This record gives sequence, C-alpha cells and structure tokens, in this order.
Amino acid sequence: MTDIELINKTLKDKNAYSLIMDKYHNEIFSYVYNMTGNVEDTEDLLQEIFMKIYKNLNSFNSDKASFRTWMYRIATNHVFNFTKKAEMVYVNHSVEVNAELLTDNTDLFSNIIKDDQLNEIIQQIKKLLKPKHQKIMYLHFFSGLSPKEISNVLNIPDKTIYKAIKTSIEKIKKEVLQDD
Repeated sequence: MTDIELINKTLKDKNAYSLIMDKYHNEIFSYVYNMTGNVEDTEDLLQEIFMKIYKNLNSFNSDKASFRTWMYRIATNHVFNFTKKAEMVYVNHSVEVNAELLTDNTDLFSNIIKDDQLNEIIQQIKKLLKPKHQKIMYLHFFSGLSPKEISNVLNIPDKTIYKAIKTSIEKIKKEVLQDD
C-alpha cells in the first residue's frame, strides 16, 4: 500500500494509523536515537512525533513533499526543539548503522570509516559541526535521505545541502585522521 493510500485510509479510519506507524517506526526510531543517544528519550520523542504526525495528517500536501520527507521534517524539528528546551548535552553512545545506508557514500568515507571509528565520527559531528550541518549529516548518513529530500525537510536549497555534506565530511575526515 502506498503512503497516500495509507493516509487516505487513516483519515477515514483512525485505527489504520497503526499501519503507518508499523511502516516507519524502526526508521524514525533509528534516526531519533542517533540524535539523542538515549533509548528512553527516543521512545518518548517517538510517541510525541507520531502523535504530531497523526494530528497534522490532514494538512499533508503531496505536491510539496513526499510523506517520508514530511515526517522527517516533523521529527527533526521536534527533536531539535526538545534538545534546545532541555539544554540536553549529547551523550557518548554506540550506534548501529545500517550498512545499506552508507553503501552509496562508501567512496566519501572509505578512508575514515572503520568499525572502531564510527563512535568517534559521531562525536566529531557533534563537536565540530553547527546544528544545521549536524541535521544534514544525520539525515543523509543515518537516515539515508538524498540531498533533495534533505532540502525539502530543512527548507534549504539543494546546492547548500551538497556543499554542507562536502565540507562536513572534510572537517570530520581531517579531525579523525589527525587523531590517528
């Protein structure tokens, strides 16, 4: 069933929303966890995000963005608002990254990604990058969104996204290789 069909079904029968949650739960959970590093916070945020998505489902416009992109916009804004309000400090954490998400970008990271360096890279993302670039990197590498999708999620021009990814990788690469 397509996203549009799921949305229409949910708008007619609220019990059908569980189909959307089932489809996107793991993906959004992984994304939020990579940003918070805390399972409890992730679970709380995920409930709030899915409630926000449900409450705003009738305002979704497929002409402006895909449903997936629209959900990531909601998730990104919600998590960053949470971290600002709570003045939360990111904690060191291990992250399981789906290897498929990194496959397309293997050339970019081939010199710096090793199993034992992933945590270091995440730390460097948090340490070196401004919040806008952190969002871009998380969306691109940990959620597998294309630069075009990220552009839609963050309302930033495509060229800016490409440049941000390139400069962020260079900063991280320089720092990680310098530490070796």
